[in-house]
Amino acid sequence: MTQSFSDWFYYMLNNTNKESMQIITTITYTIWFARNQKVFQHQDIPVQLALPRALKLLHEYHHNINDQRLEPKTSSHPSFASNDKSWSPPPRNCLKLNVDAHLQDDGHWGLGMVLRRDDGRCVGAATRVIKGSNDVGLAETAGLKEALNLIQAMELDEVIVEMDAAVIVNAIHNKIFPRNQWGLLARECSRAFDLNNKLSLKWVSREGNHAAHSLARWAFTEPNKWWSNYFPDCINHHIQKDMAFVT
Repeated sequence: MTQSFSDWFYYMLNNTNKESMQIITTITYTIWFARNQKVFQHQDIPVQLALPRALKLLHEYHHNINDQRLEPKTSSHPSFASNDKSWSPPPRNCLKLNVDAHLQDDGHWGLGMVLRRDDGRCVGAATRVIKGSNDVGLAETAGLKEALNLIQAMELDEVIVEMDAAVIVNAIHNKIFPRNQWGLLARECSRAFDLNNKLSLKWVSREGNHAAHSLARWAFTEPNKWWSNYFPDCINHHIQKDMAFVT
């Protein structure tokens, strides 16, 4: 029983976990922002828009903080690509599949997947749209699951799956899965890598995953689509930049 917001906030700060406090503080900030818009700009922000915006803000924060805090100091760990600041081609006779997720204001997640050869040429690209969730980790892991489904459907063998969600990559490599929805799904994804030693998962920074990220945003324009042997126009400028690193 609390008598004020500050008492409640202090209680939650000392009696809940870090993930819950991130959600609480982000939503609190969004309420304060909506209040200022009403008072100073005479603009109403409905709760149906405010909550998805809060979750989107938290999603972007997780991406940025993971890039800064979880970026390795050396390139010796197999979880991470040696060139993590830009897209790098896979070894010869191997494919690389980049995947990313993006939160839309209506609460749905767009997924983008880009599959390339060692010379940078396109094998295919795909979009998916799935029902939204408050759990950023679940959306990123769902993207990984869709990537594995694509690999299985195409009967591919030697593939590097690359994503910028360091928490997911570390969980699978270290075999440490949280007891939540994304942890359960990550454990399921981990089995695919255990069953095929030619299938691997690597982390790359957002800068090295721009093509998949842009395609995830585009997923709401062309949902659940497959491009075979050519890149969608919406990511061509990212592909051209990536080709600068292909020798």
